[in-house]
Amino acid sequence: MLFLLDTANRMGSMRLQCSKQYCYLYDLTTSDDTFAYQYIPQHVEVLSIENAVMEHIDHAILEGVPSFVQELIVTNSFALRWISVPWAVKNLMITSTNLRRMDIEANSSLSYLAVSVCDVVKVPDSIKHARGLEWLYITSCKLQGLNMASLCDNVRLGVLSLMRNKIRYVVNTSTRHCGVYDALASVTLSENLLTTVSMELFNVLVRMDGLYLQNNRIRTLAGQLIHGALAELRMDGNKLSSVDLCGWTVPSLASLMLDRNNLTAVPQCVNNFTNTSLLTMRSNRLSNFTIESVAGMSSLRKLDLSCNTLKTVMLSTAHFPADLEMLNIDYNNLEALDLSFVPVRSLEVHVSYNLISSFDACGASRNVSQLLMYDNLIVCAWHTSSVRERDRCNKTDGSVRRLHNEHHRKVCYG
Repeated sequence: MLFLLDTANRMGSMRLQCSKQYCYLYDLTTSDDTFAYQYIPQHVEVLSIENAVMEHIDHAILEGVPSFVQELIVTNSFALRWISVPWAVKNLMITSTNLRRMDIEANSSLSYLAVSVCDVVKVPDSIKHARGLEWLYITSCKLQGLNMASLCDNVRLGVLSLMRNKIRYVVNTSTRHCGVYDALASVTLSENLLTTVSMELFNVLVRMDGLYLQNNRIRTLAGQLIHGALAELRMDGNKLSSVDLCGWTVPSLASLMLDRNNLTAVPQCVNNFTNTSLLTMRSNRLSNFTIESVAGMSSLRKLDLSCNTLKTVMLSTAHFPADLEMLNIDYNNLEALDLSFVPVRSLEVHVSYNLISSFDACGASRNVSQLLMYDNLIVCAWHTSSVRERDRCNKTDGSVRRLHNEHHRKVCYG
């Protein structure tokens, strides 16, 4: 259905176009244009208001949206600075506007709120009126910081994503127990301007299983994280030169990602993380590594050390992560590799794009079930025991060495 209205008292026209579950309302200019709501079919679930030519979408404009509409979208409306949200709106998405102010009516029914590409500089004070809010996304806007106290009364908020803003700090000034502490399960603060984070701030979020701090400018992690539910922690893409995990208690942590930092050593006390199965430190500044530094990680299955500057690795030792299944040391500067003693049942080793010229394939442990050693001065590879018995290692010419640094830079650092 296409509904087109031209009026004589203004430039342009308001249009309503509907198909299946969607209706699009273009060029909304005044509250008088909302008479078009009466033409929205009852099977429509989503109303998208596009190119609203007004600075303030007020309460009166949105309260007339039919109750059968489940989701309201306001998009591509660059005149918009201020929006007032009636209590009946349940799911609201606002994208590509110059929004600076949001007023949410008391006793709001909001369950889902997503705001992106806007001029909002802080979490709206009126967010406290949306006590039933479950998902809050404010992305690609201009948030300067996060005060957890601003979400204190959002007792059902499970997902908080504030990525791609300008957040420089995270604090909590609340002096009382907040309902959000018992609800929040996922916190995303990636792609902001954080330089330091006090990890103990997150200890109160007892249900949080995912914390995402990647792609900031974090140099320092302060405080100790003591958390029983956290399963995934991402801190990749920061400026950490060292990480001290001593005093942390995170018994449910399965994944720890520290890629693309400035680490020169394995984090202190990482051996205390006995339930962590994935540890990644790709694209750091490790020059030497011994497997004993992570031997206490008894549940570790995958370890990624690719794209470092490793010249030596020590793997042949009885002090080995008991469950390790895959070790990736691609794109380093190794010249020799010793796999003569590997005390786990089955280990897959990736060691391509190094400078290895010394390797005893015949003396390698039978527990090395797979080996990928391409683009070295000596090339060996097997995927099964039968292939291992049949194939021989081959030496390559010096072109591998000449191309090594260029290839390393391109793959590891873009």
